[in-house]
Amino acid sequence: MKRICALLLTLTLCVGLTLPAGASGAGIRGSGATVSTGDKTTAAIQSDGSLWMWGSNKDGQLGNNGVGNANYTYDGNHPIQTVPLKVLDDVVAVSCGPSHTAAIQSDGSLWMWGWGKDGRLGDGRVELDYHVSAPIKVMDNVAAVSCGDNYTAAIKTDGTLWSWGGNASGQLGTGDVESRRVPTKVMDNVSAVSCGNYTTAVIKTDGSLWMCGSNTYGAIGNGKSGTEANQLLPVKIVDRVSSVSTGGGVTAAIQADGSLWMWGDNRRGTLGNGTQESAQVPAWIMGDVAAVSCGNGVTAVIKTDGSLWMWGSNSTCQLGNGGGGNATHQYAYCQTVPLKVLDQAAAVSVNGHVAAVKTDGTLWMWGDNLTGQVGIGNWGTNNIVPKPTQVMDGVALSSSAVVPSVTPSESTVAGFYDVYKTDYYADAVAWAKASSVTGGTSATTFSPGNAVTRAEAVTFLWRAAGSPVPGTSRSPFADVTDTGAYYYRAVLWASDQGITGGVGNGQFGLSATLTYDQILAMLCRASGGTASGGDWSAAAVSWAAENGLTEGLTFSPKDNCPRSDVVYCLWKQLGASA
Repeated sequence: MKRICALLLTLTLCVGLTLPAGASGAGIRGSGATVSTGDKTTAAIQSDGSLWMWGSNKDGQLGNNGVGNANYTYDGNHPIQTVPLKVLDDVVAVSCGPSHTAAIQSDGSLWMWGWGKDGRLGDGRVELDYHVSAPIKVMDNVAAVSCGDNYTAAIKTDGTLWSWGGNASGQLGTGDVESRRVPTKVMDNVSAVSCGNYTTAVIKTDGSLWMCGSNTYGAIGNGKSGTEANQLLPVKIVDRVSSVSTGGGVTAAIQADGSLWMWGDNRRGTLGNGTQESAQVPAWIMGDVAAVSCGNGVTAVIKTDGSLWMWGSNSTCQLGNGGGGNATHQYAYCQTVPLKVLDQAAAVSVNGHVAAVKTDGTLWMWGDNLTGQVGIGNWGTNNIVPKPTQVMDGVALSSSAVVPSVTPSESTVAGFYDVYKTDYYADAVAWAKASSVTGGTSATTFSPGNAVTRAEAVTFLWRAAGSPVPGTSRSPFADVTDTGAYYYRAVLWASDQGITGGVGNGQFGLSATLTYDQILAMLCRASGGTASGGDWSAAAVSWAAENGLTEGLTFSPKDNCPRSDVVYCLWKQLGASA
């Protein structure tokens, strides 16, 4: 991921595949979202530029002068719209918040409507009872927009980020907790923004991810959590990011190699890692991801082959599988591991209901339909659409939509579409494949940014050493018992050679990920060097530097070491001069 396009305007993972903002309400410069789900509303842009909306109109968020084709009578008799209704023409991007909406027209003008409390509409008004039921112009020269719970952020065409609205958690990134009733400049050189409930994620043009706002469950990703840990100014979290989505106390980032990393609230399985334990720092989830959307305890990803996968809360059948899950939270089902929903997906936006656009321009929806937000003409208490249902066709595919059927090109290496000749690790990957150190994560993917497990690491070392027969045939580790596993002989060899003694308590820790200093320590020991005792980490890093293994790399010893850098260091040690 040393390779990233400067402005992300035409960010390309490979031939025929571009990475989208991928979030409900997220904005990326030059790649406007054409479908967005709010709390009880949905918006979609058709290929002719017309914007259509449906669902709750309690706060004027449909932009059609506050009317509807039905009335929701359970909390104050307010209008709802149960089928798509045209709102505005010449629209290139849209974002829905819980009670306000923002749209960008082709001339760069930003239009907003809905509830204006806290200044979220950016027109100078903040009153509790202030509502705007038809589009009003807020600013010009806008390239991207994202609506959060009670605030809004926009990127102008010069790359500056502006925000306005509620700010009690520091979500505006202004360094204080004062609301802003008009757009306020926050930072320069911004390429993408995603606003969640009260947490904001920003990608700068150098690929670095910055975050601010609420950190109740660790959604900032800086190792902290709790309201006392709210971040009032944007703080840098991680580099090499191409796409981000934040919502529901969770953040998901796609790195340029297609690897998905997540952190934050995991009580409903929203991180997709098989647990319900929240995380305060980025953790690798899966590879080959092209788009992601987080919201209301749900995560949806589109993989590079166009398949849509989901996990998290299934309280309103928002996972599209008809209900159920492999776990529960507060008496409702949830899903802690990814579940495939459909194929040929191009874009997705999630909330209590889900909207997915297929590559043929058809819009499919499912989940909560309490106020008609699924758009199929009915509504009401307990009215849930359990599986994907086609709502309309002719939906625009943005320039960032997923186009599947990926193949390697002349600019790629070793048959992997995600390793380019210009990558610093290109020669190392080619050597690793030719030497049978690794064949990649699939026939056409190497997944250079994926974290490396202990099982994988010792297998790489063992194969690079020529796959020697271990000195013993009996495993000393309770979790290494499958004699047919790819890693079995490698683990025995590594133990026999003193390369690693496991993680303690008789366990090898097969699935544990490795940091740079741990990888370098293994390489040092495999070469006959010493990296032990209390200063083993410093000794390993020093040995690697002295032997030129880490030349050209930028890293911290305790960072997770990706596949690209493991094979790079192996290559520098064994293959570069061969």
